[in-house]
Amino acid sequence: MKEDLKLNDFRNIFLAGRETLTANRNYLCELDSVIGDGDHGITISSGFEKIVKTIEGRDFTDSAELLKAAGASFMSTVGGTTGPIFGYLFIEMGNKLKEISKGETITVGTDEFYIMAEAAMEKIMKLGGAKPGDKTMIDALYPAVNSLQQSVKERLALGQAFSLMAEAALSGAQSTKNLIAGKGRARYAGERAIGYQDAGATSLYLILNEFNKYVNSFYS
Repeated sequence: MKEDLKLNDFRNIFLAGRETLTANRNYLCELDSVIGDGDHGITISSGFEKIVKTIEGRDFTDSAELLKAAGASFMSTVGGTTGPIFGYLFIEMGNKLKEISKGETITVGTDEFYIMAEAAMEKIMKLGGAKPGDKTMIDALYPAVNSLQQSVKERLALGQAFSLMAEAALSGAQSTKNLIAGKGRARYAGERAIGYQDAGATSLYLILNEFNKYVNSFYS
């Protein structure tokens, strides 16, 4: 049973994430083609390719250092708004983990992951000005973080917490079909955006679901 995440676990999750985002590259581009530039799948899979090259070629002292390096490498590869938004997802998780570890090497359980994810969400919302309902990746991240908060209150194990987190993120991503975009290029589409799922929210779900799949693979 996988009760917490260590340095190599984060490394393995990024490796799996690269495979998943590469496999979904065309699907994500298709989602983005109607209300965006049509290149989101290429952009985010390229970013994860760079992450993997970065973490495979370095030794890290702890998970926080790896997360920050992953985010920085993503930002150095990906332009536009996607680079900073998804880059800071990992950078802020790493920053918060460094803060709560107080110089010690700690593992990441449900409580720690919630604190890290909440910090990342707050940073991204401040950075891009997006809020729930704007048809962005926040529509998947916000319910995921709320789900983690509830799991902490209920003292759920990591596998249960991640399963519920992924379900919440998926539901949030799917809910963007009914929204008019308030941020990003999609806002220019107006009501034409209704009926189309946001590519960024979908990518966020795919990333969080990699954590879910990895942790729960140890329960079988």
